[in-house]
Amino acid sequence: MTSAPVLIVRGLCTRLRGVDILRGIDFSVARGEVLALVGPSGSGKTTLLRALNYLTPFTAGTVEIAGQRLRPGMSERRDAAALRAVRLRAGMVFQSFHLFPHLSALGNVMEAPRHVLRLDAASARTRAQALLARVGLERQGESFPHALSGGQQQRVAIARALAMEPDVLLLDEPTSALDPRLASEVLAVIADLAAAGQTMMLVTHQIAFARRIASRFAVLADGLIVESGPPDQLLEQPQHPATRALLVRE
Repeated sequence: MTSAPVLIVRGLCTRLRGVDILRGIDFSVARGEVLALVGPSGSGKTTLLRALNYLTPFTAGTVEIAGQRLRPGMSERRDAAALRAVRLRAGMVFQSFHLFPHLSALGNVMEAPRHVLRLDAASARTRAQALLARVGLERQGESFPHALSGGQQQRVAIARALAMEPDVLLLDEPTSALDPRLASEVLAVIADLAAAGQTMMLVTHQIAFARRIASRFAVLADGLIVESGPPDQLLEQPQHPATRALLVRE
């Protein structure tokens, strides 16, 4: 039996500086599923991921995450409560780490549970310590970002996103700024999360890795999802030229 969708996107369009970036995107992600979003550079993958929690506003369509809906024309001030409700349910991990430099690894992971969820300090610390252990950083809790490798910083960023207990984790090229050795540390954490049933949407150029952990692939080209399906089917029998081009480059 297929789980009910956690994330539902219908007719999503974005237009930036007079250019149509996304042109009617439709897809859904079920609880426990991992959707890998792939496509050529400039196809709109990062724009799509950012639109899912309205970091990039969209001009048409709807996004619904765990029953909370976003619509075009929302305002950070007027619709602050609605936007907050969605963003609590969608954890975001960026290409760059965006850690607070003045806080330790533990402090970075504690920050949102303390000040957004209003957990007491002891509860937030316990949650943060458990999550740092989950990403293999139980000994680095007191280290500040400048003392951590890029791979360690990205793992802290993943722990920080998980600290809000999101319904879906959105990962935007989480290893693109890392060398292969450090990238492998981050990919191992993502693979563990997938095995544990964490719902995720992953933007990546790591086709082989995504094939191993994803439930489905979606190929984005020229602002459209041109092909989607189970990884083995899509990669072994690609139907669209954009998919075939990706496999040639891979």
